Amino acid sequence: MKLKSKFLLYSWLFLIIVIGSGCGVSQDKKNIYSNNDIIAQEADSFSFGTRSDTGNSKDEVNIKYSGFYGADTIWIIEAEENQEIILKYNSNVKSGDFKLVLINPKKEIENILVGTQQGDKTIKLTKGKYVIKIVGRNAKGEINITRSEI
Repeated sequence: MKLKSKFLLYSWLFLIIVIGSGCGVSQDKKNIYSNNDIIAQEADSFSFGTRSDTGNSKDEVNIKYSGFYGADTIWIIEAEENQEIILKYNSNVKSGDFKLVLINPKKEIENILVGTQQGDKTIKLTKGKYVIKIVGRNAKGEINITRSEI
């Protein structure tokens, strides 16, 4: 009987260790925040502890988040000619690191906002593909963004 009890105990411990090791955020996602090469990639890599999207539409995003790691695409803009857009934003970061970035057709990254900020930014676009992403490292807070064309 003792042998069977030990076997069951070790089996349960092994199972708990295996399941527990699969939980959590990978080191890759933790390092994305400061790696522009990864942020500029087309594929997203992110995880959220919690995420709540409200009132989202084609031109508006409202996200409340926690435990956010990685880079998540908000919009892809295909500019067929020179144009301007206005981004209005209200970011409230309670903890961690958070930023909103614009990736141009040359894969260059421009920070639109970092941390807690409120305001607007006019962005001149030339022909090509632009991507707007949120990027976080253990971030908790909320972001409201609207975009409009001029």
